[in-house]
Amino acid sequence: MKFQLLAALPLLALVACNQQVEAPSEEDAARLAATERLMGLETCADAERDYGSQLTQLTPCRLELGTGKPSFVISSDTIIASDTESLGTFRAELAGEGGASLQLIEEKVEVAFSYPTLEDIDGDLQPDLLIPLYTAMVNTNYALWLQGSDGLFTRAGEIAGYSIGMAPNGMIAATGRSSAAEWETQFYQITGGKLDEVAVVVNRLNEDGSTEECRVIRVAEGFNPAPFCEASASYPG
Repeated sequence: MKFQLLAALPLLALVACNQQVEAPSEEDAARLAATERLMGLETCADAERDYGSQLTQLTPCRLELGTGKPSFVISSDTIIASDTESLGTFRAELAGEGGASLQLIEEKVEVAFSYPTLEDIDGDLQPDLLIPLYTAMVNTNYALWLQGSDGLFTRAGEIAGYSIGMAPNGMIAATGRSSAAEWETQFYQITGGKLDEVAVVVNRLNEDGSTEECRVIRVAEGFNPAPFCEASASYPG
């Protein structure tokens, strides 16, 4: 028995040595912990399902750009009301490998918070960030942050409506209700990374829901106004 114990000692020492070699470094451990914290957050879609919108504070959540890509960690402070305004700060921190902070986006939000969304707004097949800044009865005012080729985001401006996306004419269209029978569509292109308004169209409906009237109330120099009515007839989302 004594011989067996002595013979086992080198094997135990080898196992202990291997365990010591394989132990993660402090940097690796911190990276793993940060990743676990990120994945422990519920998605923003789940948070919106659980808590709704128009909130005084957002429950922290993650907004994923895709498999193997960074994710946003979404948070906020509390909406503070005064006699003249109700304001809070929205935060979106882009977290890379191991939770490393790649970019911090902040926006001032009026009245209440709603959860942000990722959508390809400019048609480059990369998701862009839409942050709700203010929601009225129907329409919402958003801050639009476009994703660049480096994976980071740049503020392109503010855009408002109840439906926002690519129109049949290839431009960004934002449609907002002005009444139960009237809506307005703003058409944009991206110039130098910024939203550039091209035209504004107003549509009215007949009682049966068909389009009764379309008017181009504003159009940029050099653009033919007629096609914008055709595009708005097939778009308000």
